[in-house]
Amino acid sequence: MADEQQQLRNWKKNIAMVWRDISGHRFGGMFLSPIKSSDAPHYYEVIRQPLDLKTIKNHIRDEEITTTVEFYRDIMHMLMNALMYNSEDTEVYQMTMEILPDAQACIEQLLQTEAVVNQPKDGAGGSGTTEVAITANVVAVNKDEEDTRNEDHDGEDSDASAPAKRKRRVASERASKNLRA
Repeated sequence: MADEQQQLRNWKKNIAMVWRDISGHRFGGMFLSPIKSSDAPHYYEVIRQPLDLKTIKNHIRDEEITTTVEFYRDIMHMLMNALMYNSEDTEVYQMTMEILPDAQACIEQLLQTEAVVNQPKDGAGGSGTTEVAITANVVAVNKDEEDTRNEDHDGEDSDASAPAKRKRRVASERASKNLRA
């Protein structure tokens, strides 16, 4: 039990560095706090599960997030929300598309380090296999969440026009493809 607590403390230190890297990104500031309804009309009607960096940090503190894969899922969820709400021609969309690969790279670097550190001492099992499995799980989780969000919006009456919904869906699909690349 004490060993597990020490591992969790070490993980929290490592994930805090990754969190700082993402929040310190030149566009990280726009993701620090929850979206205000006054700044984004109808945001909470379109985005059912909003996330921001402060909330993610609190989830780590409260041990609602205890693995790098869970952290990765929530960071990608936060960024996908921004892509879904904003149209491709907006500045926020473009900034999100710029921070997305940088955030992925930070988190994937930690995942690779964890895979190497956690690989069996006898040399059995390569870290590449672990990395692929972890990345595949993150993509699957994000795809499931995206599908759920898309299903939630199908057939609903809202102020968003059909072309705007299509743009968000296309943006979300494009971002998911970037995850797989």
